[in-house]
Amino acid sequence: MTLTAILPSLRASIPDPLDPSAWPAHTEPTTDDVRVSAVSMARLADVAGTPCVHTAEEAPPRYRSRDWTPRGMSVAVAAVTGVRRTDVGLVLELDAVLPACAVLGEARLIGRRTTAPRATAVVRDPLADGEGADAAVLVVPADVAVGDLVCFPCGRALTHREVVVTHHVAAVSTVSPVVPALVSAPVSAGSSR
Repeated sequence: MTLTAILPSLRASIPDPLDPSAWPAHTEPTTDDVRVSAVSMARLADVAGTPCVHTAEEAPPRYRSRDWTPRGMSVAVAAVTGVRRTDVGLVLELDAVLPACAVLGEARLIGRRTTAPRATAVVRDPLADGEGADAAVLVVPADVAVGDLVCFPCGRALTHREVVVTHHVAAVSTVSPVVPALVSAPVSAGSSR
């Protein structure tokens, strides 16, 4: 239990602490953002759009062997596209697929300050068809709204395609079975095209 969990009003002036072993090296929380190696995750989402991924080096463990070498880790940022409040808690929809290596216990809201108490939220998989599909659970401020940004660390280096939502559409073949022969016309050196 942290001081910001006991007194949520303190989140306006001091950031929630983070577990340094779950985040990449040189990660700094602020009251409304997370900076990884001096890169603002809110600004990255503003420039690159969501979902986006930032890859950095793993933080060194407290006790490590001499042959320890850092591996890549990622921080993903996703936008909230849907919020449904139920009597059990919140149901969120994100514009990203949550990878299996996501550390959702460390997820945090970025882009704005909030002093709302924490609430448990179930994140629906955007590719799942039914309500009974597997869902991830994370803790976010209770006043989360559509358009908010959620940032979470991932235990390995990710690529953008691993978190982007791809809608499966039945492919329609537009290629004819007969391929016409290519005819090339000589181009003279003096012609301008």
